[in-house]
Amino acid sequence: MGTRGIKWGQWGLKTALASGLLGLLLSYAASKNVTIAQTNVAFASIPAAFVVLIELFDKFADKNDFYNKLYAGAGNVLGNRKSRAGAVLISLLFAGLGMFVIIWALTGTITMNLGTIGPANFFVAGLIALYIFAPETGDDELLLWAWLGASIATKFQYFSILPGSSILHGLSFAIHVLMYLL
Repeated sequence: MGTRGIKWGQWGLKTALASGLLGLLLSYAASKNVTIAQTNVAFASIPAAFVVLIELFDKFADKNDFYNKLYAGAGNVLGNRKSRAGAVLISLLFAGLGMFVIIWALTGTITMNLGTIGPANFFVAGLIALYIFAPETGDDELLLWAWLGASIATKFQYFSILPGSSILHGLSFAIHVLMYLL
């Protein structure tokens, strides 16, 4: 566990919420018949820069108790004391913002109309938001592994470094051709 101990109450609350939200996401994916192939494409479509930034943020947030510090700062401004529920709400807020950023990275637009966002993109964005929110995920690069696996499965066909960058699509095409030749 390192030098800092786990705050079991907060961990339990975040785990319960993350598990409940994951259940809702999985139910949504099942009701929309999201396939593994669609999930692979959605994961592989995330630009590499976003994967790296999400991993760095997750490491930073977990290692530095970021959400508690953020909530304590907000509590001092508002004159409130920090609480477990408040810290969890702050991390939920950041996870929600992360989900919108991932939707933007996957679709090129942020829209409040869920009908225009593919179910697989919404599902993957939700999984990544949960990854950001879930306790104690900063020790391993789980998102990086999932993204690399999906990229390999799709033969790097959807690889990009930045979202919507037409210059970098040439690199993506070159990697795809190399993977096809191998």
